This record gives sequence, structure tokens and C-alpha cells, in this order.
Amino acid sequence: MSRDTNTPRNAACPPPPQGCAATAGEPCLSHGGTRVRHNFHRARTAAWETQRLAGDPAAKLVADAVTARTIRHGSHAAELLDGHGYAEQAERIRTAVSERNGLMSAKQAVALLLDAGQGGDD
Repeated sequence: MSRDTNTPRNAACPPPPQGCAATAGEPCLSHGGTRVRHNFHRARTAAWETQRLAGDPAAKLVADAVTARTIRHGSHAAELLDGHGYAEQAERIRTAVSERNGLMSAKQAVALLLDAGQGGDD
């Protein structure tokens, strides 16, 4: 199941009422644990995102700026990274912005950094 390696299923689901308390690797449940959900509880997805960001300080820097609404565009993310000493990651973002004709949000920049940290080619 290599396709399941990059999903919220890798994080444990919080206990009710936010989640279903499913352990990492198990699907989320609904209807009092009688039915398997086809998606994940929001709290589980948030926990998974936090877990992913903890492993990549450059992506966390950009994600925090997005959350604070201080940046919105990929080029702003590149400037922020460059200003904090992440020149390699900044160049990766600038290249991606250029390849996409300037169409890249800061959230997409975070995803690109996280995917590259997972061993992707981007």
C-alpha cells in the first residue's frame, strides 16, 4: 500500500467528539464505530498536517506565515525562505513559480516543500 504512505491515516484520530479515536493505520469510523468512513475526520487531518510540518522547518515557516496571513503568493514564500537562510528551498519555489507562469499560492509552496522532503522530484 505505497499510496497510503502520504495520508492522514498515518496519524491517530483524536477521541470523540472531534474524531473517532482510530489508531494510526486504521480507517476513521462513523455511526458509533459501526461504519468505515470514506474520508478522515478534520481533527485527524489537522494532526497529520502538524506531524508533517514538524519534520520540515522551511515548510513550517511558510505555513505559519500563511496562517498568520502575512504571505499569499509563492514568490512571497520564496522571499521569506531566502530571508531566513533557506536558499535552496527558496530557489525551488522560484523555479516552480516560473514554470507555472506565476500561478502558485503560498499554500501550494508549502505542499511542494513537503512533497520534496518526502523524496519527490519537485
